Amino acid sequence: MASAPSAPSSAASSDVAAVKAEATLLAALRRAFCFEPRLLAASAPATTLPASLSTSVLASLADASRLLNPTSIMVGLSGGLDSSLLLTLLCDLRARGELTLPLRAIHINHGLQEAADKWQLHCETLCAQHGVNLTVCVVDCSLNSAGATAERKVGESAVVSEEAARRARYAAFEGALDAGEWLALGHHQDDQLETLLLRLARGSGVDGLAGMPSARVLGAGALIRPWLEIPRQSLEDVARTRRLSYVEDPSNQNTHYDRNLLRAEVLPLIESRWPRYRQSWGKSQQLVRESCELNADLAEIDLKVCLAAGASRLCVAEMALLSSPRRRNLLRHWLISLGCSAPSWKLLNRLDSETCVHTDQSAQWQCGAYSLYRFKGELIAVREDDFEPQVMSKQHAPSADEVRIELPGNGILILLSGSETIVSDSHFSVRYRQGGERLSLPGRPSKSLKKTLNEESVAPWLRDRLPLVFIGNELLWVALLGPTAEAAKYTEVNASGQGLGVTFEWLSPALELSREANSRL
Repeated sequence: MASAPSAPSSAASSDVAAVKAEATLLAALRRAFCFEPRLLAASAPATTLPASLSTSVLASLADASRLLNPTSIMVGLSGGLDSSLLLTLLCDLRARGELTLPLRAIHINHGLQEAADKWQLHCETLCAQHGVNLTVCVVDCSLNSAGATAERKVGESAVVSEEAARRARYAAFEGALDAGEWLALGHHQDDQLETLLLRLARGSGVDGLAGMPSARVLGAGALIRPWLEIPRQSLEDVARTRRLSYVEDPSNQNTHYDRNLLRAEVLPLIESRWPRYRQSWGKSQQLVRESCELNADLAEIDLKVCLAAGASRLCVAEMALLSSPRRRNLLRHWLISLGCSAPSWKLLNRLDSETCVHTDQSAQWQCGAYSLYRFKGELIAVREDDFEPQVMSKQHAPSADEVRIELPGNGILILLSGSETIVSDSHFSVRYRQGGERLSLPGRPSKSLKKTLNEESVAPWLRDRLPLVFIGNELLWVALLGPTAEAAKYTEVNASGQGLGVTFEWLSPALELSREANSRL
């Protein structure tokens, strides 16, 4: 555990720098947190943010409301210099009555260091000193956990990737946030510039090169980084004069991690040659952020023209009129607005080159948690899931008027009027396509089910999910197609009013993506 030493009496200029630095840090916190959010929201447009948050690009008015109306603040507390100082200064503002929002903290125990429990104890002690409630989350970022990967070999052991630990950490943050709560993180300017170089190294586009946003929606709340324009040296100066106690992560000295290599070797070399590189790079990033906002504005203009029926559908003919860069910009913006992860450069190029050719043919692009279909002149975004067809057999019918059958992972099948006779039949079953099925729709010759689905233009993402109602091996009904000729004895009612008159209805699951239900895919 480190403790910032006090400044020697001869270093008066250093003390002055620390006083100025603390004033700068506090001013940034006041801009971010010390205002009456509901008064601000009532007196300003929905997309107007506090000055420190103005660079955030909002996806919707609902997101703006979430950023403008915090219910409380939760500090991400690692126990290091940045987060320890952030919590301390927020507590100072609270003690002065300037911060009125409820304040709490969260510590993520990654379990990757022998001293992990000691860091947790430090956070517990610091929060106890300030009277702040602390939530502790233990996460698994081992190589065997979901999404964890080996960054490289060091001797005989594998180093858990920074990305795996980051994913586990932010998943814990997101799960812990209450509705409307703000997560405050102590990232500073040096972190931002390290991120810029890391993203340059992996070929990021303008959104990546813009760096970490000062504010963005996270889970049910928002993530706020109030110190992104302040260098780490300012934090160190304040910690020294306050004799702030914090923990040092020994892995920060391990230059096998890319960020540590930048911090220990690359950036000091750059600073020795270009002492004002922080200001220059910061200006460049501001220009890149403006480009991002302009790209988003242009994409929204194109989206209004290209949207078909519903947020999940684009008109391919309208897309074809755009240039390739503009079409890629539209596709990226559209997918992100639907809750999809940002598509890779490789995927965007493939979509750009393939979606607007052979438009008379159907096509599918699998993109992990979602798929894109070109169908009947539209590009449609559809959620992928682990649907496994399950045969449903004889059902108990509590009423002869209506029977609702829950189809696992596939919506609800409803049978109306006389349904008791069918579902109570020992030979009744609900099945799914296996291949080779044939049917005769009323007044039409027998055809294969596959051919009929093509002729009726049934959406390709629904074809393997269509419930098929059988009595024995006799196919009675196919969702979206209707009853077969063989179903007449169950579905028809004669002139004398005799007959079951059974009708079927399938309430299909919502598979097309939407802006309203855009959990990240």
